[in-house]
Amino acid sequence: MPHITFLGGKNVVMRDIDKEIRHFVYAPNEDVPFIIDVAGITPPTEKYYISRNCGDHYILAYIPRGYGTLEYNGIHYDLRPHDAFLLEPGSRHFYHTLPEDPFELIWANFFCDYMDSYLSGIGLKGTPVVHDVDCEQQMLEIVRLTADFPNNDNICFSVLKLVDQVLISLAEKTRMQAHKEKPSLAYAIKSLLDEFLHRKPDINEVAEKLHISKSTLYREFTRTYGMGAHQYVLMRKIDFAKSLLVRTDLPVKDIADRLAFSDEFYFSNIFKQKTGKSPSSFRRAVKPNKFSPPPDES
Repeated sequence: MPHITFLGGKNVVMRDIDKEIRHFVYAPNEDVPFIIDVAGITPPTEKYYISRNCGDHYILAYIPRGYGTLEYNGIHYDLRPHDAFLLEPGSRHFYHTLPEDPFELIWANFFCDYMDSYLSGIGLKGTPVVHDVDCEQQMLEIVRLTADFPNNDNICFSVLKLVDQVLISLAEKTRMQAHKEKPSLAYAIKSLLDEFLHRKPDINEVAEKLHISKSTLYREFTRTYGMGAHQYVLMRKIDFAKSLLVRTDLPVKDIADRLAFSDEFYFSNIFKQKTGKSPSSFRRAVKPNKFSPPPDES
């Protein structure tokens, strides 16, 4: 029977991880924009398997060789050489190797309060897998730093720079691939939904512009992006609200009005449901952070 490790109750299941190289990092100071938790290298292992019902950190990984499978929030992705994947906190996911040609994995787990807004700003939000990229050297350097300096205070910004380089390369590749491909119906829906950042979403309006039924709209968008149309618009509004809370001194009421919430109390309740903090608490927690990108109003 394969070796299985259970961590955090039944939230995390890990199989055949014994051969992994893992470097855990001590974080004595949480008042920093970025915390690297652990990084490592997984050699090709036939029965390697990781499953999380609800991830609690970001996972950035690169596959230099071999093949595998990822299921992310119910959507299946094939993994192949030179693929990278980024798993977000709160996601339900599992990934494993193909026994006939198992992948090698270079990975890093980290925490970052502003990452949601940043991913939205560079166009990576909702894009867990990017094919055909070259970020092996940056990922290996992250692993080396965690091995040589296992204290987050010493390597926080060095690792952050490397993660930023990787994410920018993934964003560039994603944009290039999108321009090469004929825009899909789901992408057209997404583009129109993006127009509702500052007003209430009207699904009928989107369906009419594209000459499709609402049921087709819901089906195509959910199949491509792994979430409903209303959920996507709400996610965009919450991400933009985070940016406004960090980058401006606008009162919470003004932010609620700007994002077309019915009132300040409804906005605050929704924000807390999605982030675990009230808008005021979130602002107090991250306001000292100077690394959040400016809000994207597109």
